[in-house]
Amino acid sequence: MKQTLLLSLLVSLLTGMAFAQSVKITTMVEGDCPTGEVAPRFIELYVDGTVDVTNLKIQFQFASASNWVTNNSIGVGQYTDTFLYLVNDIDAFDENFAGIRTAQNTTVGTLLSSVEGGDKVRLVDASNNDNVLDIFGIDGENGESKSWNFSNSFVTRNNGSGPSNTFIESEWNINTKNTLLFAGVCWEEDPLDTMVTLQGYTLSVNDVLTRSNKIKYYPNPAKKMINISGLNTAQSFVMYDILGHQVMKGIIHNNENLDLSDLNSGIYLLKTENGQTLKIFKE
Repeated sequence: MKQTLLLSLLVSLLTGMAFAQSVKITTMVEGDCPTGEVAPRFIELYVDGTVDVTNLKIQFQFASASNWVTNNSIGVGQYTDTFLYLVNDIDAFDENFAGIRTAQNTTVGTLLSSVEGGDKVRLVDASNNDNVLDIFGIDGENGESKSWNFSNSFVTRNNGSGPSNTFIESEWNINTKNTLLFAGVCWEEDPLDTMVTLQGYTLSVNDVLTRSNKIKYYPNPAKKMINISGLNTAQSFVMYDILGHQVMKGIIHNNENLDLSDLNSGIYLLKTENGQTLKIFKE
């Protein structure tokens, strides 16, 4: 019974740890352009910490609909403390926000160009039954007449807030509808970066302090040794394999190498006395 409970805990840790550090929607823009020209529409996301975003998707729910459609990827592989962009048109974005986008931080959304400011948007984990990680708008409600409708406008997330799996309107700065009407390069006006500030989201003081106190370890995956740093004092630890068997215990000091050479290749969890859990990959 004890081993079963421990195994359940380990599975929970493994499925949840990837998002202990988070991805959040920080800015959404719905530009306006004349007929025949492409209005820049895009979503900015912030990766807080190191997260593998491969299975994270953006979904849309049209204003009067109740079903979520389309899975737009936001990237592939791990990203650390950076902004990502899901855009409808690369040229339209670059014309209005020069120097922001790169090939590495940008994907093109298949449905983004048809999304209106009264629609709902959410970020989900497709590998976990579309578990909602962050959302803008109220699921199932028609946003056309709601206070959070940003048609021909934009929204930005308040610093230090989110992500939230239920919509919290107070977390957002929602500009009034038509703020971007007749604005931007396609109207031969100033680029939208004179009105919309990207990469402005910052973490809260508590977020910064919490992250600064986290244990760091490298390399991961490791072949023989892994270095542990970020410890204020020496701490006892216990390491388990994926089946919940204890494979190692002892005392670890700051900036000390931990010898993994006797372990088989696989995934291990190292738990310190202060409650932090490290997921270690042994090659």
